[in-house]
Amino acid sequence: MRFVTLADAQDDLQRLADQVGKANFPKAKAMYLQGVALVDEEGSPLGAEAVDVIIMPAGGTEDAMDEEMPEDEAAKSEDVKTDPEAEAKSVIAARRKAVGGWTRSAAPTPVRKVYGRVKNFTDGGKYEAVEKAYRFGRAFCAMMGNRKSLDWCERNGLEIKAHTEGSNAAGGYLVPEEFENDLIVLREQYGVFRPNCTVRPMTRDTLRIPRWKSGLTAYFVGETSAITDSTQTFESVLLVAKKLGAITVISNELNEDAMVNIGDQVAGEISFALAQREDECGFVGDGTSTYGGIQGVGYVLQNGTANVQYLEAGLSALTDLTMDDLHTAMAAIPQYADTPNTAWYMHKTFWHGAVEPLIFASNGTTTTEVVNGVRTPMLFGYPVRFTQVMPSAIAADTTMAFFGDLSLAATFGDRREVTIGQATEGTVAGVNLFEQDALAIKGTQRFDINVHDTGSSTETGPVFAIRA
Repeated sequence: MRFVTLADAQDDLQRLADQVGKANFPKAKAMYLQGVALVDEEGSPLGAEAVDVIIMPAGGTEDAMDEEMPEDEAAKSEDVKTDPEAEAKSVIAARRKAVGGWTRSAAPTPVRKVYGRVKNFTDGGKYEAVEKAYRFGRAFCAMMGNRKSLDWCERNGLEIKAHTEGSNAAGGYLVPEEFENDLIVLREQYGVFRPNCTVRPMTRDTLRIPRWKSGLTAYFVGETSAITDSTQTFESVLLVAKKLGAITVISNELNEDAMVNIGDQVAGEISFALAQREDECGFVGDGTSTYGGIQGVGYVLQNGTANVQYLEAGLSALTDLTMDDLHTAMAAIPQYADTPNTAWYMHKTFWHGAVEPLIFASNGTTTTEVVNGVRTPMLFGYPVRFTQVMPSAIAADTTMAFFGDLSLAATFGDRREVTIGQATEGTVAGVNLFEQDALAIKGTQRFDINVHDTGSSTETGPVFAIRA
């Protein structure tokens, strides 16, 4: 038994009518319907009586079939008379393929109701953005226990799995695999740290990565002297998975007509919250429980050696930054760290309030450049990447900007994909869920960040900081 939409059934029956003619069509139709299960565009089952289609046999109207056929044509027709049962079977067999035994012709894309614009999914892959958001909305409602959505997911190949791994103890449901890449893309879109450092999948809670520390040394050898020994040394980068959770509150109106918007909103809210905390841990984490014990780039560098790992710029205001400060940061980076991934990292306010005025104060700035601005910020040939978790105002002992290649300095361990849970009772962020008919959504993941290569007390690493 295979599932066929009304649109597919219309096409199949039209082909049958073309092949067997009006007189034999009822029998062929009955045979065809024995091998199929009719569903609507949402995947809900329909009865055979729903196939109320208009069939136009090839060669003209139904009236034309009743016209008397010339004798010579009738004779030819007898020679090629078709068995309607065989024709029905051939149409059904034409849809058989290796995958799953059955397939169907490309069904027209269902028209989904969209209230506003889809913001968090993009076209590409098997589905377009609207369909991706719709499927995610269905999956989310199924996780919430909606029976109709559970049935829809089962019919459409979306497996809803409860999270049961004891060591993670997250509760809730794992996001179906087909959406994991979309959520990763969203976290990379909202976040800055993850896409620019080295990401390593973790198959267990603890992962040790060998790291080269020092190499061999060549020595001059006298005519009768032995060669001086030297040894390569290695150390380990340790990643220990930590659970990160975020809770957001949305309306409890899980309307069947708003599946696209439900999916789009939930995916966006969870991805944004997780990506923001990833950035905070990676850039400004100070090793406290607020950041899951993670020490970010800023913290590691500021505890290093002045003028080797960071520059004390002596800023008391944004306008105190000078071109020499920027040149110092670039000059400090070793050659091996000058890669296609090398970039500046700073708050948008620091760019517009401190760096951009220096650019426009340079000789040769045209009116056109002032009017158009720099919508894709570049500084001395390197991209500027805004990260809003970094400080926007000048404060003592504060890292205002980084320059370098994060992929050489830090490793991001990705232990577990996103898990979603929900609640309809209790108070979240001052909102009484029951009284306001709201729904709290919890998204969790497991990860770790290790900033392991920032140089030494005498040598600059692949990232350099400018401090106030």
